[in-house]
Amino acid sequence: MKRSIKDLYSSLPLIALILFTTTSFYAQDTEDLEGWSAIELNLKASDKLSFSVSEHLRYRNDISSLKNYFTQIKVNYELFKNFELGGGVRYITDNDDVGNKQGHEYLFRYQFDAVFKQKIERVMVSFRLRYQNKNQLGLSESEGDVPTEYTRYRMGLSYKVKPIKLNVKLFGEVFNEPQSPEKNKGFNRHRYTLKLSRKFKNFGTLGIFYALQDDYSTPIKKNKSIVGFKYSYNINLTK
Repeated sequence: MKRSIKDLYSSLPLIALILFTTTSFYAQDTEDLEGWSAIELNLKASDKLSFSVSEHLRYRNDISSLKNYFTQIKVNYELFKNFELGGGVRYITDNDDVGNKQGHEYLFRYQFDAVFKQKIERVMVSFRLRYQNKNQLGLSESEGDVPTEYTRYRMGLSYKVKPIKLNVKLFGEVFNEPQSPEKNKGFNRHRYTLKLSRKFKNFGTLGIFYALQDDYSTPIKKNKSIVGFKYSYNINLTK
């Protein structure tokens, strides 16, 4: 009991930071609200190798119309302690509901990750470098398909509030679009995310998040809020 009280008191600075961050997020004026949801299965094949497959559904226009849905497959390998490499692919069905010609567009995205993690006291600090490339299927470059490339840099803090078994994560990420045909190429997108999750025995992990994204890729700055929900289930083959 004393230890739980001590843990709770030690968590107060982080809880205060979360409240301040959340208040700052909601104080922002955004042009749109999106809703993201996902269900994920994680498979730990060995101490170093893991796989995951997930289904995603996203809505836009204040969560009133479908944006896209996609299947994602990822693999991660721990090269050495605190450092892992990963890769993934997405098959995306995009809902084009603007203009005279509307319908579904099919896209393919691949990505490569390098992740470094280091625990400092009870806080896990992480840095992820990601390269991603997305293009439209069934359309050649001469027909107008220009692959969208991004290099992404994400810094994160993770903390477990033991008394309530809650995992708290804060992320800040910048996107670099080196091949953008627009004038506003380069570092043209920022995303800030707060995630809360809890693992339940024999059930899986439930998580919610809120993100604020600023986009400078067009002459007029665009910003949006994102609320999300995720359920994940882990299978450990090493036990």
